[in-house]
Amino acid sequence: MDNRFDLYHDAEKTEKLTTKQNLIFQSAIDLFSERGYANTSTKEISEHAGVSEGSIFRKFKNKEELLMAILMPLTQRILPQDLNQFSHTAYQNGNLNLKYFLTTMINDRIALFKYNHKIMKIFLNEFIYDQEIHDRLIESIPKKSFKQFNEVLDNLKKKQLLIDWDNLEIFRFLASNILGYLIQHYIIADQTKWDETLEIEHVTDFIVKGLTPDK
Repeated sequence: MDNRFDLYHDAEKTEKLTTKQNLIFQSAIDLFSERGYANTSTKEISEHAGVSEGSIFRKFKNKEELLMAILMPLTQRILPQDLNQFSHTAYQNGNLNLKYFLTTMINDRIALFKYNHKIMKIFLNEFIYDQEIHDRLIESIPKKSFKQFNEVLDNLKKKQLLIDWDNLEIFRFLASNILGYLIQHYIIADQTKWDETLEIEHVTDFIVKGLTPDK
C-alpha cells in the first residue's frame, strides 16, 4: 500500500514521537477502537503501553488531545487531497464520465478507510455519539478540500452530468452512503461473508443513479 493511505506519514502531530510516545499512541488506537474512547482511561493506555501515565501528558495535554491527534489526519483526508486530479481521471475519450469519477473516488476512499480500519472505527463511534468531538472533526476538514469539492461538482452540474442539488446536500448523500457501507462491513458485520467487489459496485451504481439528472 502506498504512502497516500498512511494517515500518519508526515503528520505534524506524530512525525516526531519518541519511542514511548509512539507506544502510547498505538496503545490508544488499540484501546479506543476496542473499548471506545469514553470507556478507556489514560491509566489503562499507559499500562497497555508499558510506560508511566505521566508520559502521556508530556506530549498530549489530555485524553481528548490524544484522540484528536489520532483522528485529525483522517478528517484531513476524508475528501481526496486533490479532487481536481480525480475529475481529470474522469475524462474518457474526451468526455466527462460521472460513473468513472465516482467509482474512482469511492474506491479510493474505501481503500483509505480499510487500510486504517481501527482509526476509522474510532472516528465513526465518536463522530456519531459525541457532538463536541463531531464539531471539532468537521472543523478540521481542510477548507481547500471543500473548495475543490465545490468546483468539481459545479463543473459536473454545468455539463448537466450531475443533479442540480445543493453541493452540501450532495456531500451528505455521498458521505451517508459510503459511511453506511463501511459501518455495515467493518464495524458491524463479519467481512468474510460478503462479496466486496460486487457490493462496492452496487453502492457506486446506487450513488450514480441518485446523482444523475433526469434526461
